[in-house]
Amino acid sequence: MLNIRLRFSLMLFAMLAGLALAGTACADTTPPALAAQLNHPVATALMQQLLRASTTGLRITQRPAVSYIKAIQGPALGKPPVLLYIGADFCPYCAAQRWGLALALLRFGQLSGVRYMLSSPTDVFANTATFTFQFAHFSSPYLQFQAIETANRAQQKLMPMTAQAKQVFGTFDVPPYVQFAYGIPFVYLNGAYLLTQPMISPASLQDMDWQQIATQLADPRSALFAQIMPQVNALSAAICRIDGNQPTRVCAAPGVMAANAGLADLEGILAR
Repeated sequence: MLNIRLRFSLMLFAMLAGLALAGTACADTTPPALAAQLNHPVATALMQQLLRASTTGLRITQRPAVSYIKAIQGPALGKPPVLLYIGADFCPYCAAQRWGLALALLRFGQLSGVRYMLSSPTDVFANTATFTFQFAHFSSPYLQFQAIETANRAQQKLMPMTAQAKQVFGTFDVPPYVQFAYGIPFVYLNGAYLLTQPMISPASLQDMDWQQIATQLADPRSALFAQIMPQVNALSAAICRIDGNQPTRVCAAPGVMAANAGLADLEGILAR
């Protein structure tokens, strides 16, 4: 887990894009083999591996620290409840967050349309392997997923926010809810919970490609599995608390039940 969440002001996007286009001092260090995969659909076999990893993680009985999940009182975005994610392709912390989000989403429905992506080659944790949610589709009777990738890997504007998302972002992506104003990744769970930092640090993903990360996530003996799965269980528990504890195979699983106990202990927890 991160001690400090790196936050990017959306007001700086235009300036950053200009610097990215004009500056030649920072060379693109993306390995050609990885660059060739960018924006291609994620392989079905890799998505199936993530699904298996997500299912295995339900059996963990470790009670996670859930201090990064904040209970809030905000507007609901829909019914079934909506998980709103706002990020950007260039952002290394968004890159790390997407792995945890995907693992959680796969428990509640079918996730498709994700494409291979790397974080910026000139930022910290350069070329962190991830995927973009730009074309993602999520089908579930329990949960809706709204993903907005605000900028591409070159820090150029990509997807505009809806009016509703912009209002929520402007209200809850500021202190005291978060440490710094208007940063990403931003994850808002239907007015009930806010993720105040990524579930895992991009440092834990360095020097690995997509397949290497997926392989470690599917291995209960790996350090990466041990780091991220308790946090995925905590997010899953938060979803269960607002969707009527469905489906039972997820919400009654040992790992989610253990995480739910931690959520219940948070001061100011909302009864939903």
